[in-house]
Amino acid sequence: MGLNINPVQLYCPNCGCKLTGFRRDDGALKIQCTRCKANIFSKQKSKREINLKISSN
Repeated sequence: MGLNINPVQLYCPNCGCKLTGFRRDDGALKIQCTRCKANIFSKQKSKREINLKISSN
């Protein structure tokens, strides 16, 4: 399971903090927000659909 070299930036849907992470080879992104500690999982299902799951502690 390697990482791509292109960074991905997104805003935390829970608190709005700007986050930076790297996608895995299968297209999945797992990142934890530094401010609110929410776990964010993102994976592109098709060209027009992205699956985004958020779990807060």
